[in-house]
Amino acid sequence: MGSRGEAALLQRQGQNLYGQGSWEAAVNAFTEALKCPDIDALSVLDNRAATYTKLLRYDQALKDARQMIKRNKQDERGYLRCAKALLLDGKPEKALEVYAYALKTLPKDNSRRPVVEQMHKKLQNKLGSRNLDPFSVFPLEIARMVLDHFEFRQIVAILRVSKGWDRFLSSMRDLWMRLDFSGARSKIHWSSSLAYIRRSKAMLTQAVVTNLTKASIRKVLEYVSRCPRLEHLEILSPFGSEGIYELFKGCKQLKVLLVSAETPVPQSTITKLLASLPKLERIEIHKATKSLQSDTQWPSSLPNLQSITLGTTESGLFNHVPALYIPRLVDPSTPFPLSNLTELRLHSNPQVFVPYPPSFNPLDFPHLQKLDMSGLYIGGDFGLPPSLQFLRIRGGAAIEALPFASATEDQPLHLPNLTTLIFSDVPWATYDTLYSFLVDAKAPVSVLHVDSCLRVMAEMLIRILCEHDSRISTLNVAHIMGIDDMALPRLFGGVRTLKVLNLSYTDITGVTIKTLVDSRIADDKANVECVYVKGCEGISSDAIEYGRSRGLVIVT
Repeated sequence: MGSRGEAALLQRQGQNLYGQGSWEAAVNAFTEALKCPDIDALSVLDNRAATYTKLLRYDQALKDARQMIKRNKQDERGYLRCAKALLLDGKPEKALEVYAYALKTLPKDNSRRPVVEQMHKKLQNKLGSRNLDPFSVFPLEIARMVLDHFEFRQIVAILRVSKGWDRFLSSMRDLWMRLDFSGARSKIHWSSSLAYIRRSKAMLTQAVVTNLTKASIRKVLEYVSRCPRLEHLEILSPFGSEGIYELFKGCKQLKVLLVSAETPVPQSTITKLLASLPKLERIEIHKATKSLQSDTQWPSSLPNLQSITLGTTESGLFNHVPALYIPRLVDPSTPFPLSNLTELRLHSNPQVFVPYPPSFNPLDFPHLQKLDMSGLYIGGDFGLPPSLQFLRIRGGAAIEALPFASATEDQPLHLPNLTTLIFSDVPWATYDTLYSFLVDAKAPVSVLHVDSCLRVMAEMLIRILCEHDSRISTLNVAHIMGIDDMALPRLFGGVRTLKVLNLSYTDITGVTIKTLVDSRIADDKANVECVYVKGCEGISSDAIEYGRSRGLVIVT
């Protein structure tokens, strides 16, 4: 048999094996055929490339297809096989390039050219449909849901993509209800704020005024004050307090007002703002200052006010209305302006510490749920209402270990709703203080912080928690004396609900890490999931790595 007959026989053999699914054997047959002289190489290469694609060996299929093109650029089979291999390999853009190159190379009278044209057009349409403008095909509701996932700065960037996107986004007025430059990378000019407000048709409901050039602050505040539906305002740039009052006293829909510590606000201005904003629900003044008694007049009725936050760097002054002044109930028969208050935060942070005497009594607030105080002096008739859910006391001073007026033998503390109790750097807190809250008051505390309380010792704290069926899930004992490897095992066995534990700046070592890991698999021990160990010099990196490898989250 001649070489031509032998090559044809090997090619038919390969084709039969291909049809039977014996692709490896078919490849071998085609490879042997290619070694014969006088072979129709393009036909055999085409057969072998098709077989390689069945074996998912796309690189070898492409190699054969490119060899076909190299042998005869006027034969369409090489281009078709190359493009198909690329498509199967997940590279449609490359396949489209092959079709385009083929149409430039093949002669117009090639009988198979229409097939290449058809494949090129089909793939081009398919790829084109993947690049449609989403805002032109999405329903309006879906487009709005997508845009809700972007921050303000990203929305502004999207405007620059195209004129079409600018028009589309600008037409969605409710997208521009919140002005917030807090994420800006540089200072903002007033013209940018004006453009934003115009997109909202001056119907802005929220504004966070910050990161503005100094010359733009007044103009931006003026523009914002003209929005009749403004409900939420945060002024984080420095501006005169009286100017704030004059601009926003007419914003009758305002519900939230926050002024940062960059703007001192006297008590007289605070009371004028409260009187002129009838729907105000929350006010935060982070640098309050004193005022003359004659200039200060709290409104007689504030039925919507639910949250007050005041901070100051001044000391308490008795010949002025102090910065942290809160009215108190004098005559139970008269209406009390803060009867609906649910949150109260007062923070005193003077350069020279002087305990700040509070002007109010929490017992006057029957709906108070959250009380957060820093640097205050607690004593006299200062009581805690049963409605309280969150109590945080930081620093300050007190007349004794249990300074609350309601904590007496005749009338013990009663806090059935208190779930979070935080004492941070409280010098007067002792065993008696904790016992009064956790035992006498029957508070269902699940979050307890007693960090940096120098009169609280580890032994007394663990005794209270273990002997009185505590349900603590988060415990912070940072800086507490006596917290070490010997003291903690009793805690893990006595308080099985513990999940988060802050042991920062204590005397623990890697032994405690191992104890925590072992407790996670014990039925009668706490299953602590996260532990803070910042400043614990006795813990090695190996111990931390060991704990983390066993699933314990360790924060250093």
